[in-house]
Amino acid sequence: MPALVFTINELRNSSAVLRISGPDANTFLNGQFTQELRIISGQFAYGLWLNQKGKVLADSFVLRVGDNESLVFSPRAGSAALRERIEAYLIADEVDVVDETDRWVALGVFGEGVAAAVTKLGVPIIPARGYFASVDGAHLFAGRFTRAENFWWLAPRDSLVVWQQKLVASGAHEISFAAAEVARLRDAIPAVPDDIGAGDLPAEGGLDAAAISYTKGCYLGQEVVARLKNLGQVRRRLHLLRGTGEPPEPRTALYQGEQRVGELRSVAATPEGFLALAMLSLVTFDAARGLSLQAQQPLRAHVVPHG
Repeated sequence: MPALVFTINELRNSSAVLRISGPDANTFLNGQFTQELRIISGQFAYGLWLNQKGKVLADSFVLRVGDNESLVFSPRAGSAALRERIEAYLIADEVDVVDETDRWVALGVFGEGVAAAVTKLGVPIIPARGYFASVDGAHLFAGRFTRAENFWWLAPRDSLVVWQQKLVASGAHEISFAAAEVARLRDAIPAVPDDIGAGDLPAEGGLDAAAISYTKGCYLGQEVVARLKNLGQVRRRLHLLRGTGEPPEPRTALYQGEQRVGELRSVAATPEGFLALAMLSLVTFDAARGLSLQAQQPLRAHVVPHG
């Protein structure tokens, strides 16, 4: 199968690209973000923006594009909401926040032969872990939408067609965002805020390993995150489900017998039925039993074992 390419044009109104600069930009960002941002130009980090209760508001890839300048890319957090979260804690800091969402588009690239495909974009080598590569104002960096090697190509919007043509010429096959969602769910990769949002803790979606530094200094929500790590247990967690019949709507309740045990989050149709990520109670949910969409109704879904 050739490399697969999708665009988040369909998510334009719910994605964000902010340029954050100024003498205090690096220090300020590091005090707000869950991941270590003491990085140099050419490096990037993936992490979360939390509220005071340690709940997840958004995730972002932060690319250090200059000594005191970063691009903050969030695939699904609206620019207005993300900017409001960041600016709410600007007091005396010399920091400028500029919304550049309309200037950019992101292409996701994954699948067999992905490395060879992206080199056709003019990238001389695939960037090492934690680094990004830049070509003609566009940036290539590791993504988080499958378990296999995958990349985001963040490019100026007016050059979208050029980059799409180059990828297709490299042998890549363009697919819809919906098809890419099936691949993401098959690999049980949570999306923020679709699967983990303002009512959820990072560890409930397994984001603590990928998106949080436990050795950096303080950041908003850090006390809650550290306390939870010390306790070592959450009471809910995301699970991958495979179901039959028509795909239910996100946030549909899930039952075992009379007991409500959780709810669906992201859902995608498949030829066999549907795939979904679901937030399930670790207290009341029995992994050996199936799930229904209404109390005492026929089973519609089962948890896919981790593996």
